[in-house]
Amino acid sequence: MPVDYVKLGARVKARRDKARMSQAELASAADLSTQHISNIENAKTKVSLEKIVDIANILDCSVDELLCDSVIKAKVIYINEVAGLMESFSDAEMRALPEFLRSYRHFSKLLEKSIQRDDV
Repeated sequence: MPVDYVKLGARVKARRDKARMSQAELASAADLSTQHISNIENAKTKVSLEKIVDIANILDCSVDELLCDSVIKAKVIYINEVAGLMESFSDAEMRALPEFLRSYRHFSKLLEKSIQRDDV
């Protein structure tokens, strides 16, 4: 599976923002230019595995977290991401979540069946 550089860039930016770090600060720590960090975040350049590891270490996350959109078996990463999102949910949102997830699962299965029929 190819690396999704758009999603990788978005995840780098999200982690950098969460760390309250500027592009210049991340660039300096990773021994890159600010323009290169901008290009990574905007998917205008590819980044080496070595630099992905450096960036993950600087942003205190795993490489899996940055690349999970390109990794087939990344369920645990998504579970952690959803758990993090749920921390800010209100009580009403939490009460609605199980029903939303059941509906999502139902429609996801219908969509999958529809796609499989279209492929035949």
